[in-house]
Amino acid sequence: MLLYNPHSRHRLIVSADDFGISPRANRNIRHLVSLGKIDRIGIMMHGIFSAEEVSEISRSRAKLDVHLDILNEFGEDRRKRQGVLLRGFGFFYKFVTRKLSLAKVEDDWREQIEKFKETFGRNPDGISSHEHVHLFPPFLKIALKLAKKYSIPYIRFGSSSFILRKNPYSHILHCLKFINHKKFRKSQAVSSESLISLDWIKDMDNFLENLPEGQTEIVCHPEIAEDFVKVKKYF
Repeated sequence: MLLYNPHSRHRLIVSADDFGISPRANRNIRHLVSLGKIDRIGIMMHGIFSAEEVSEISRSRAKLDVHLDILNEFGEDRRKRQGVLLRGFGFFYKFVTRKLSLAKVEDDWREQIEKFKETFGRNPDGISSHEHVHLFPPFLKIALKLAKKYSIPYIRFGSSSFILRKNPYSHILHCLKFINHKKFRKSQAVSSESLISLDWIKDMDNFLENLPEGQTEIVCHPEIAEDFVKVKKYF
């Protein structure tokens, strides 16, 4: 096993998503944070967590991001999620039928940020979202608007053209980044150069030995046993 070069650790941002989605997610994320494995935590404000858990992660060195979801529609069981095409179709159907109107999304996301402020006593360090929905062009405009309003410096984006081949989801995100690139650059928001989901990486040794240029944000879901083990083992 090839562990990352310690001199390259500053080029990696390990982000744990879905804090609040389940007790297991909270427990696993807190454990990885205690080991110094996590750099950013994506917190779901429609989720469930205790005052003790809030206090614990607030004292950590990890950045705390608001992990936006659309009208509290995050999945309860990942193993039952539909494939990329069916999920995409369902999303666009709700959008074109105005079940996901831009006004509703903006109001709900503003409420989630306000709830974050009330819970943690400060603004979020960054913005990310469940299933990366904030990268959908009309929604990115809302995310950038709210980031400016609340002085939130970091938005998950990944500005480079780097992608991992043979992964349909990575290609979709690559296309969205290409469409949004000009808008994101104009916003002057901060992000990593590359954005990669941990489960896209099939050969971890090779990936760590050949990191992309600049900083890479690696998104993981410690609620899932495989992700939990990988983060603990490699980082």
